[in-house]
Amino acid sequence: MAPPAVVLLNPLAAQGRAGELRRPVGDWLARHAPGVPLLSAPSVTEARALLTILAPRTRIALIGGDGTLHAMLPALLKGGLRVGLVPGGQANRIGQGLHLDTLGWTRALMHALHAPTAPVDIGLLETDATMLHFAGLVRLEAPRPLVLWINQRRLALRPPTTRLRICNLPPPIADGDPPERVLPVLADDQLMHVLCDPPRPAWRRLFGPDRRPPARPASSVRVECELPMQLQVDGEMLLPSRSARVDVLPGALEMTGSHVPVLDPHRLADTSW
Repeated sequence: MAPPAVVLLNPLAAQGRAGELRRPVGDWLARHAPGVPLLSAPSVTEARALLTILAPRTRIALIGGDGTLHAMLPALLKGGLRVGLVPGGQANRIGQGLHLDTLGWTRALMHALHAPTAPVDIGLLETDATMLHFAGLVRLEAPRPLVLWINQRRLALRPPTTRLRICNLPPPIADGDPPERVLPVLADDQLMHVLCDPPRPAWRRLFGPDRRPPARPASSVRVECELPMQLQVDGEMLLPSRSARVDVLPGALEMTGSHVPVLDPHRLADTSW
């Protein structure tokens, strides 16, 4: 009989500090979820191989950060697996976007194992050199002004910008911005949101000191530059590219999080299987 869920721990997350959770997580599972195995692998290839043998819709409680989820996305999507994220990496912006970062690891693990899941959107990024999926954020920075198309329509960027973010979840708040200025980006709205980052003096001259540049919703985004752009995807640096295209894959992955309104993770009872 297949297990109701599997816990996958990335021992390399948070520069190796997540590996220290192996014993306490194993002890917690023995007490609260004895039918749930704890898996760990020393490499991305071996971790993906562990996921390929699981039945579709198996729940994976994934302990790690943005990089862990990003690395596991190919296997998670191919296998039709469900995900409960336990933020345990150096960067946990996806967990923050799903409002899981305020939970300690025991409560986050309980939520990952027991809470309902619902679909979230996934992005598909294609550059000159690669094609890959992402869950949270693409950053682009170029030596020359960027050319931007949203939904096959070219936009005139004023002021010209050399930096932008393509967000599937709320991006981090900029220094000095109050929390209420968080962008209205949702994980399940079937859209990406493009945020241009012009130099702050130009931004304040155009938009005023109390506003940020608008986040433009899009189902497809294309960016080009005369010279290669630097790209970062959920914390992973990619090879420079002169072009990048992002398409949204609506509801491609099932996850726990704040987009599931029927359960408050802070009130989840400590129950066993």
